[in-house]
Amino acid sequence: MALAALICAYQDAPDSPGGLRATLPLAGRTLVERQVRLAAQAGCSPVVILVERVPAELVAVIDRLRSEALPVLVARSAADAADAVRTDDQLLVMADGMVAGEAHVARLLSIGSEALLTLPDHGSDERYERIDGEVRWAGLAVIDGAALRQTAAMLQDWDLQSTLLRRAVQSGARQLAIRADPAEAPVVIAERQSDLALVQSRILDRSSGARDDWASRYLLAPLEASVTRALMPSSLTPTWLYVAAGVLTGLAAILFAGGWLWIGGSMLLLATPLDGIAERLAALRLQASGEGSWPARAVPFLAGSALFALGYTLAGVYGWGCLVLAISTITFLWALAGEVSCRRPPERLFLAERKGMTLLMFPFAIAGAWVTGLAALAIYVAGSFFWAQHEAHRTIKPGQQD
Repeated sequence: MALAALICAYQDAPDSPGGLRATLPLAGRTLVERQVRLAAQAGCSPVVILVERVPAELVAVIDRLRSEALPVLVARSAADAADAVRTDDQLLVMADGMVAGEAHVARLLSIGSEALLTLPDHGSDERYERIDGEVRWAGLAVIDGAALRQTAAMLQDWDLQSTLLRRAVQSGARQLAIRADPAEAPVVIAERQSDLALVQSRILDRSSGARDDWASRYLLAPLEASVTRALMPSSLTPTWLYVAAGVLTGLAAILFAGGWLWIGGSMLLLATPLDGIAERLAALRLQASGEGSWPARAVPFLAGSALFALGYTLAGVYGWGCLVLAISTITFLWALAGEVSCRRPPERLFLAERKGMTLLMFPFAIAGAWVTGLAALAIYVAGSFFWAQHEAHRTIKPGQQD
């Protein structure tokens, strides 16, 4: 069964003259953009936005979504929306101004039949439509395409969103209550900007995620968070941040080869937080992080080139041993990547990787002890590799080896 989505986006926002609830700002974009991305991530195609009037701001939003190849259609009436959806489609319905998390959508879709997300009547206000004396609709539902076509055919002057809810309740749609799990994203139906304050704060907090390296988790996190907040409203994509990291790392390699150690080191330092910022920005916008893009894959190779160039330049002053150290470090780092790609040792957080090595080298560079720093990196990477191997063989039971 194919999956489509219907996003209602026709109600005005009281505190935004001429604006819609759908275009209220959220995490540097608009509320409807988050709804569309949430539906697209769940596999919905098409994603139909039902809107009676299309202000300029919404036109810009739709153009931006289509430029990312998201399957967005605009319906100006219930009949248009029904024509865009097949009768045998499963239809994800999002209420006007509704913000939810991926877990809520996945939970509803896992039912495999008509379902409604609900919350208790106690403590809820009129933004949430009442189902009965005990529960209200949280703004998320799954129905079938035939129900949308039947509703559109007899709608007349009734509100489509409310009528679909009533039909779903009458047809016995399963009601799933929102779980009291603080780890889950809140579900909110926003009428004005103030309704989104808590949601935006939670989105920002959740975008930090769990970091797999000590540099990002303990040292770079405040910087990454600050820059991410600044970049939220911008058009900069996560992929471009990886491009910037690659350019800076490549420049560092060229500068190291030319003997400009301090400037090259500065370029590497500037590149260090960029992938973490890209991941945060992608999480905020529900976009692909760009981690699998060619700029992202090129960064480790460029970093290896920078390390080789540093060893080559130092070898011209302090002897060939510096080049041996650099090559050994690169070799162990490559072997370590192979170890941790297949297994995740419990101490992976403290194993050697590009960002941690850059920060580790920094105090040695400040002291002018470049050779000592290079030796420290070699010891760190070799130790990380042997520890990862030790953990891998320790967990292999007798008889499992080839």
